[in-house]
Amino acid sequence: MNIRFHKHKTACSANSKVMHKKASQLSKSFNAWLSTIVIVFCWFIITLGPVENRALPSPFEVMKAFVDLHNEGILWPSLAISIFRVVAGLLLGIAFALPAGILSGGSAIGETIINKPSHMIRSIPFPALAPLLIIFLGVDELMKIMLIAIGVFGPMYVNIRDGVRNIDPRLIELAKAYHIKKSTVFTTIFMRGTLANFMTGLRFSISVAWVALVTCETVNSSIGIGYILSRAQQFFRPDQMMACIIMYAIAGLGSEITANIFEYLLMPERRKA
Repeated sequence: MNIRFHKHKTACSANSKVMHKKASQLSKSFNAWLSTIVIVFCWFIITLGPVENRALPSPFEVMKAFVDLHNEGILWPSLAISIFRVVAGLLLGIAFALPAGILSGGSAIGETIINKPSHMIRSIPFPALAPLLIIFLGVDELMKIMLIAIGVFGPMYVNIRDGVRNIDPRLIELAKAYHIKKSTVFTTIFMRGTLANFMTGLRFSISVAWVALVTCETVNSSIGIGYILSRAQQFFRPDQMMACIIMYAIAGLGSEITANIFEYLLMPERRKA
């Protein structure tokens, strides 16, 4: 009888812990969205007045703008092409920044050749680069992707370079002493040592990529979120402007979630219990 009671008590205790953990996770998720809910509620309150007395569209007007864009057949293609441009520019920028950061951080010659020009490039505003890229690359997709890639290059290069510089030189000396293959040194010391900086640079680069997208999609574009935003500004459609801003916000949030997934998979030591 006592054994059965003890087993029942243990099972109840385990179930109670599981329920408490689930409740804690739900509470944490709700708290994470609480500030956003408050902002949307305040937005709803301040737009209760007549349309003639306010410049800011209400949430319902923005929802109708989404429906109008969907019925027009431009909403989903624009979102898809914008995401494609950001992903393509991000990958191209990382492809340039990764070897440049490793060479600059790992050797004095590399730093002499790469560091100053890289800092100058990342200091140039996007609108100033757009006309030059149009001359060399035209106004097609390649120009837009290259503009995003140049924006991505700066923060990614700096973080990878600093990550390489922060690697303990004694690890490299130890690898040389034991005659470890250069490929193994690259994958286990350089790549692993710069992974935390890479993830930081990735987050900054994603934000820069979406900012650069606004600039490049205003140049000879017939589709894209930036095109809808430019068109809404031209025809004074604040509801569609707000819809574009919300699309940028959602896309940015999705990018951050994607970065968190990569961090979870690549960096087990940062996983939270």
